[in-house]
Amino acid sequence: MTLVGYDTSTDKNQSEFLQSQIESKLSGVKVEIKSLPFLSAYNLAVKGEFDLQLSYWLNDYADPMSELETHELNNSHNFGKYTSKNFNKQLSLAKSKNATSQKAYFKNLLNAQKQLSKGNPVIPLCTEVEDHLVNSNLRGVLWNTTGTADYTRAYFK
Repeated sequence: MTLVGYDTSTDKNQSEFLQSQIESKLSGVKVEIKSLPFLSAYNLAVKGEFDLQLSYWLNDYADPMSELETHELNNSHNFGKYTSKNFNKQLSLAKSKNATSQKAYFKNLLNAQKQLSKGNPVIPLCTEVEDHLVNSNLRGVLWNTTGTADYTRAYFK
């Protein structure tokens, strides 16, 4: 198997860990690691030239749809070309008929997530979080709905 990742220390460490786990748990399976610069790894992913690929996703907005829709067949981030009629149906309903009903919308997203979990086209390895210690005199910090902070307009009172 070929595992494609970026040539960063984090990706290299994760790749080596995955390689050791796969090879020790699945007898006879060998994992070749390709640690490449971003553009080279991205181009392989776009062409589907990988068995396993390390990638990252940071939601663009605070809604599960931001991540789930990356697994729709025609989405440019669906590098593995995952497809499921049920998954696509659930997202389609959430985006159209059920978009105005919060309860129905999230039920569709939950059903889509359950379908995605059955197919396992993606295996989440970690979740990135940020912690911020903020001085009570700090003003002007813009807190985005995705959980990130913008300090470019920050000042102390």
